[in-house]
Amino acid sequence: MGIPQNYLVILRWKSRIMTGVYENDRLAEVFFDDEKNSILGNIYVGKVKNVVKNINAAFVDIGNGQKGYYSLTENTKHFFLNPKKSDALVPGDELLVQVIKEPVKSKPAMLTSNIHLTGQDLVLTANKPAVGISAKITDDSERHHLKTLLESKITAAYGFIARTHAREVKDAALLSEADRLAGEFQELLRRASFTSCFSKLYSAVPSYIQYILSHPGLEKVTTDIPSIYEEICQAIQAGNCSVPVTLYQDESWPLVKVKSLQTQLQRALVPQVWLKSGGFLVIQPTEAMVVIDVNTGRYTGKKAAQDTYFKINMEAAGEIAWQVRLRNLSGIIIIDFIDMKDAGMRRQLFEYLKELVQADPVKTVVVDTTRLNLVEMTRKKERKPLHELMAEPCPKCKGMGFVYDLSDVGGSDE
Repeated sequence: MGIPQNYLVILRWKSRIMTGVYENDRLAEVFFDDEKNSILGNIYVGKVKNVVKNINAAFVDIGNGQKGYYSLTENTKHFFLNPKKSDALVPGDELLVQVIKEPVKSKPAMLTSNIHLTGQDLVLTANKPAVGISAKITDDSERHHLKTLLESKITAAYGFIARTHAREVKDAALLSEADRLAGEFQELLRRASFTSCFSKLYSAVPSYIQYILSHPGLEKVTTDIPSIYEEICQAIQAGNCSVPVTLYQDESWPLVKVKSLQTQLQRALVPQVWLKSGGFLVIQPTEAMVVIDVNTGRYTGKKAAQDTYFKINMEAAGEIAWQVRLRNLSGIIIIDFIDMKDAGMRRQLFEYLKELVQADPVKTVVVDTTRLNLVEMTRKKERKPLHELMAEPCPKCKGMGFVYDLSDVGGSDE
């Protein structure tokens, strides 16, 4: 094997574990795992505090002073853990719930009764007795085969989703994983039936473990944290995975400096992104949406104006697809490309952007072009954006502003 192009770098940032995903030897994605406080994916025995009929939702206490938002529109079947004569939800009811979104600012965590257990190639989905197939599996024969294979494993209580890499796995291995996940689910229900309220029954697997087990194409994983190294080695062995793992131990030249992570993260936090052509992007997240502006900047090409605009726009499209993933921007995204009169050029640019975003592991849809020639795009929100994760209260702003402190990126076990 030559120089690795697709690999992970895992190190500590303050109280969190930072994972950098590299594709084609370029930082493509950054995510964090809290060593102590993360609740995303955890499953609890919660207690209903109150039911708010005008928003068709309930608020559920999951312990330690944490309340979660529980939509009654999304959750039509409840895992009651107390004796009930009716299916109506009332204060005091004890429920089995899972955290699907962590609290953000003043918003509480979001909870669901649609429990999901994630495996290497499958996801068990409680209250959804059907077979789902990853949208990234586009071949009709592969989709039909996986659907037919897994239908024998669904019950009235749960179904399965075949993840993208399921198409590369032997049938026997998929069926075995379905049985394993079903066993975990039954054990979870058994424990929930006699566990006290506010107990945590399940802790989600760290993101870096999930990523490694579900991406067999990884060429290498490097960390400078001994405990993480041991954890990954154990997970790989248990998951029959063959990704090489390295414990980096050169204290004279820390891993964070080897990969220039501080510089790369700083660049991912500033609004302006320069393009090789001399043009640039301005990326501005707002409360309601993300706005991206494309500018000609210092471009000095000698082509006609429309050809110049087309060249910069096409380059900008590639960089936008990369930056949206790297910064983990989500929701409504509006792109103001340089205006082009040629309808064929505009259509080619639109189709090119649609093609680019298909590589994003998070569902991203290029919707349409408005009458003002603004491109509308949406991206599913799964985690906080990078600029929120890296923000620290500004000591000079009296709580009203934020700064980005990257000085503590890196480090190993004490």
